[in-house]
Amino acid sequence: MYICAKSIINMAPILFYLIPWECCRHMLRRMDLRNNFEFHELLFLRNDPNVVARAMDRPAILGLSCYVWNWEYNNYLAQAVKAYYPDCLVIMGGTQVPDNSRDFFVTHPHVDILVHGEGEYSFASILSELLENKPDFSKIGGISIRINGCQTLKTSIPNRLKNEDLIKLPSPYLTGVFDSLIRKQLLWSVSQETNRGCPYPCTFCVWGGPGYQKLFQFEEPKLIEEFEWFGRNKIEVLHNCDANYGILWPRDYELTVKMIETRARYGGYPKRFRMCTAKNSNDNIFNLVKLLDKAGMNKGATLSFQSMDERTLEVIKRRNIKITDFKQLMHRYREEKIATYTELIMGLPGETYETFKRGIHTLIDAGQHDALNVYVCSELYNTEMDNPDYVKAHGVKTVRSPILLGHSTPGSDPIDEYSNIVIETKYMSQEDWRRMYLFSWAVQCFHCLGLTQNIAIFLRQRFGLCYDDFYEALIVYFQHKNKTLIGGQIALISDIIKNGIQGGRLDLVIPKFGNVYWPLEEAAFLNLLLEKSDLYKEIETFVGHLSDNLDCSIDPALLQDLINYQSAIVIDPFSCDISLKLDYDIHEYFRESFFEETSVDIVKTPSLMTIKGEKDFAGDLEAYAKEIVWSGRKGGKFRHANISVVPIDLPAP
Repeated sequence: MYICAKSIINMAPILFYLIPWECCRHMLRRMDLRNNFEFHELLFLRNDPNVVARAMDRPAILGLSCYVWNWEYNNYLAQAVKAYYPDCLVIMGGTQVPDNSRDFFVTHPHVDILVHGEGEYSFASILSELLENKPDFSKIGGISIRINGCQTLKTSIPNRLKNEDLIKLPSPYLTGVFDSLIRKQLLWSVSQETNRGCPYPCTFCVWGGPGYQKLFQFEEPKLIEEFEWFGRNKIEVLHNCDANYGILWPRDYELTVKMIETRARYGGYPKRFRMCTAKNSNDNIFNLVKLLDKAGMNKGATLSFQSMDERTLEVIKRRNIKITDFKQLMHRYREEKIATYTELIMGLPGETYETFKRGIHTLIDAGQHDALNVYVCSELYNTEMDNPDYVKAHGVKTVRSPILLGHSTPGSDPIDEYSNIVIETKYMSQEDWRRMYLFSWAVQCFHCLGLTQNIAIFLRQRFGLCYDDFYEALIVYFQHKNKTLIGGQIALISDIIKNGIQGGRLDLVIPKFGNVYWPLEEAAFLNLLLEKSDLYKEIETFVGHLSDNLDCSIDPALLQDLINYQSAIVIDPFSCDISLKLDYDIHEYFRESFFEETSVDIVKTPSLMTIKGEKDFAGDLEAYAKEIVWSGRKGGKFRHANISVVPIDLPAP
């Protein structure tokens, strides 16, 4: 794992290391700082903190930009630096620094100063004060200072940086901060802000916290110059750091046009553009995503909800687009062949097991079959959800859990990172949290990765069976059949979830598919496809049982076609080209009705379906897992696309 350039930059003496690039912006403009501080070689890899500390050349200042993905590492590094250089001034800033710092230095005696909120001017003021004979940090706003051993002195809250302040901040790209890095023969991604702030006050998020709901903008000419730098230096991925890219219309659209024009001049760099679009998607966002997709820079459109329950949305201060608008947008994106992704957060205050699973049904029923992604709710520092009054009012309980870093390599990082995940609220017991997790796993594994997707759609359209009822029934049917293939996976995942509620890992390593951590739904998908024939025999038995219980009669030949078709279209590591005889025109049926609320007629028409595999993996499990699941999941690559069907002429009676 690596830390991107936005997270840490180091400088030195008067020697100081690992300064956030946001702070570099202001220091670069201050000649008194440039003339009195020596900048050393930049550090950016997460090497052993003791090795990093020993390699430093008598640092006088250590500056650490902190978030959930580097908090533990930064603390270990700070402790190591203090051990080798006791007089080094250790300064922490960033979103992970707690606003409530009263007892912080008691548990973190290796830290001297905390910088709260926007750090550019505060950090520069600390450096300026160090140039005085008797530095007095107490007159600097927006910081906490360790005094008298481990006591805290917190200064006044500074004003937010406005447009005129942001304009004064020089670009670290254009002023050479990254020049020594860019010469290294590595693939690079970069981060860029075009505006700062968020008008939405979601309680689980830091972006729209108190005082940050007004947007301020960076100047356009400087942003366009940065596009030139990104292209000239062959940057692979540009990560936009705005909370709501596209919200400033038409400015954001015009910036995107400039970026694409610049990219064309530099041979297609940056190759990709990643963004968080405005929360309530509309025509503007659609046109923006379409523009990026046409340029080949876009991964798709995110249409996030977080929750579908009205009470939960009220508790978390969130507003969603109407589900009717969502359906229309899904239709428009499909017409343009642009992938869409929808996110939900599991365990939000206000949510129950029943409202959660009903919300998943609503989204699938609206057409989001492939890319429904469910994340655990994390209690992030400095959010309203982290406020003790909010925690008490909603009965929020958390557990410290290893941070989920899908597809990372076990043991590759010297320090593990953690987050506080919500496992209980007054609306949701810990047992319901476990049920919720298992249900979301089943939906993502079996439906969104395609194992039973067509079967569930058929039963919904023909017999009105809700998607949540289908997947809940699947869990119940196999839950105590541990000797079955599916039952064994449910038992495995249930044990991991049970351990997770105590703070254990919520991912899985499967050595035969590579030495990486797999999200649980991907891990189960891979395990199940190793025995594909047995898997679909079990699914056929389950569907037969389900249809009997629902008293819905299905022609055995049609049921067999449905199972065989579903099995054939899911790409596995072993099969490439497939021929399948069908009694019904089932492929045409799904082509016409896949995204519809009601089904078209399914006709008994004997035919031969032929699948031409895009790639023959010939049993190479690692290659299959990486290409189809790791890289291909979001593009729906788990499903065969090259399918042809021809009628079979039956002999005359």
